[in-house]
Amino acid sequence: MRRRFPLLNALRAFEAASRHGSLSGAATELSVTTGAVSRQISRLESYLDQTLFLRNPRGVELTEKGQGYAAALTDAFDSIDAATEDLQGRAEPTGLSVFSFTTLAMEWLLPKLESFRDLHPGIDVKLVASSEPIGLYDGQVDVGLWIGPAHWPGIHFDELFSADHFPVCSPALLENGPPLRKASDLRHHTLLYSTARIPNWPDWLNAAGAGDVEIAREMRFENSSNAYRAARDGLGVALGQRLFVAEDIAAGRLVVPLPQSILSQQSYCLVCLDSRRTDWKIEAFRDWIANRVGESEALSKSVLPAGMQVIGVVDNSEPANR
Repeated sequence: MRRRFPLLNALRAFEAASRHGSLSGAATELSVTTGAVSRQISRLESYLDQTLFLRNPRGVELTEKGQGYAAALTDAFDSIDAATEDLQGRAEPTGLSVFSFTTLAMEWLLPKLESFRDLHPGIDVKLVASSEPIGLYDGQVDVGLWIGPAHWPGIHFDELFSADHFPVCSPALLENGPPLRKASDLRHHTLLYSTARIPNWPDWLNAAGAGDVEIAREMRFENSSNAYRAARDGLGVALGQRLFVAEDIAAGRLVVPLPQSILSQQSYCLVCLDSRRTDWKIEAFRDWIANRVGESEALSKSVLPAGMQVIGVVDNSEPANR
């Protein structure tokens, strides 16, 4: 019987998106952009002449036929993995699964993971992008990067860095677009929003005394990573998180037109079960990530405007539960 394996990359993209329940989660796993995952799935749907995902403002949802196809593909890929491992006769590496916000994963963690693999080649890291703090209690994940500290029973928090946000845009936007010298000038620019990010533009505008400014144009995205990409492309002004945009500022891809930031009450933290805080894999990851934070902090201090000023503090506390 002739085998039909249409668009293998598209199959991988669809299967990953079905497991994560989002295009951004699949993008993180496959180390590609969210747009690339979307295009691959569209190609597969066109080839099959079937709708596999329903797109809506909150993300994507599998159709009934998509659910059945996704389950079959996951089983098939698992069988291929198992057969390959048996054939090679290799011991499975020690695994460490890490969940985080999509933007933290794409803009900060993922580009640095190669150095962790160099230091700990025996630890196989699995990165799970998520908009919910899942998996710690039932053992699906070992450690996570989240906002805290919070009061989660049995969960240990290590604070890593503060979450402060300020306007960023492409230097070309300032050269070719309307002036942007004060907060009220934002009325002439497109504001790039993340639907999942707190704090967001209203928080910054209120803190800057410009809460009554009528914004003419907005573009909204599933996460801040997409908003940053749009800012780099010159489509508007995004609210950038300091450590996530520091490398873009250093490289000249982004600039800080208004040196005023708002600070979240809570910080980004490393989280794990309190009973596992001394697990050697988690300790190795904790030490490594603390060093990477130190490097990013030093970089951000060297590239941000000398007159940066904190103009407000935003309450982004979460409910004390899982």
